[in-house]
Amino acid sequence: MDRIPETFYMTDSITVKKPFDSHVHLRRGTTLKAVTPISAQKFSAAIVMPNTEPPIDTCEMAVEYEKEIRASIPAGNSFKPLMTFYLTKNISPVEIEKGWSGEHGVKVHAVKSYPYGATTNSQWGYRGILEAKDVLKKMEEIGMPLLLHGEVHLNDHDEEEDPYEGERLFVQNVLPKLLDEFPKLRISLEHLSTAVACDFLEKNGKVGQVVATITPTHLMYDRRDAFRGGYRPLLHMKPLIKTQADRERVRDMAKKGLPFVSAGTDSAPHPENKKFSSCCVFGVFCSPAAVEMYTQIFDELNALDKLEGFLSLNGPAFFGMEPANETITLIKKDWELKEPVVTEDGIKIWPLGNTQTGFGNETIRWAIQ
Repeated sequence: MDRIPETFYMTDSITVKKPFDSHVHLRRGTTLKAVTPISAQKFSAAIVMPNTEPPIDTCEMAVEYEKEIRASIPAGNSFKPLMTFYLTKNISPVEIEKGWSGEHGVKVHAVKSYPYGATTNSQWGYRGILEAKDVLKKMEEIGMPLLLHGEVHLNDHDEEEDPYEGERLFVQNVLPKLLDEFPKLRISLEHLSTAVACDFLEKNGKVGQVVATITPTHLMYDRRDAFRGGYRPLLHMKPLIKTQADRERVRDMAKKGLPFVSAGTDSAPHPENKKFSSCCVFGVFCSPAAVEMYTQIFDELNALDKLEGFLSLNGPAFFGMEPANETITLIKKDWELKEPVVTEDGIKIWPLGNTQTGFGNETIRWAIQ
């Protein structure tokens, strides 16, 4: 392969196919109405998470949810919301097959697994992924992807594990068993955040079979940031922000341009009163600047030539879709997020990186033209 000239990394603009978000939360109601247009502006399509209340675990609920999302997409915008099921104890192999076939009018593109009690609205999840054997067998049979919140929250004695160790425990102790028992199961390790997970993916990752998503939050911040000047609610998410060494390892993997690694923002909006409560909720609302942050990070890593694959190609490839025909251009330009997103009923939703409730001096270095 010819060496890429150094001048490539000095560019002030870059054009890529419109990005694909492999992991987004849109919620319901007025929150959904407020945040969906933001994702629609920045992304061509998105895999929409099902941990609403109640959870999306039937075809009928998936149809209803998609209609609600589509009603909030601005006129003339071609954004595609792609539905998923929540792996609850109520879901059956029959429902899995019906959702995958799309016979009810909406194709369900994947199933998301949440460990019981680990994060927002995870109370309907299994304590251990291997408890769902019948569903996993059907998914393996038909080729339906499993999206893993890859953490161990409770051990075999129902004792809580160290939350900073949850991903490591899952990757070392659970994921190998899952792959051994269901070798043809298509899986995505979502919001990867540790060096251990990077090591596993680089060894076992395979296009269309074993993949991972990475958030802008885990690429940009480390645990020192989360505690700078007191604990920072806007960085409070699951998996928790890890050490500097973990962040550097995740960045190192991202810049390699591996075809089985893609952008999944895990953008997760919450109302101000819950996000800034004494026990703040898990979830980082990053969609207002996620694409720009990813671009800034890849620029810092001298890897802008790998950006389009990560943002726009690898995600749709895993889900059997074509990348967008539409393109976006980003330019090197400093800007700041100063205001919250406000719902029609007056609720404030504060985005990651804003100057009022973030660190106060955060500048984003790239902007969509």
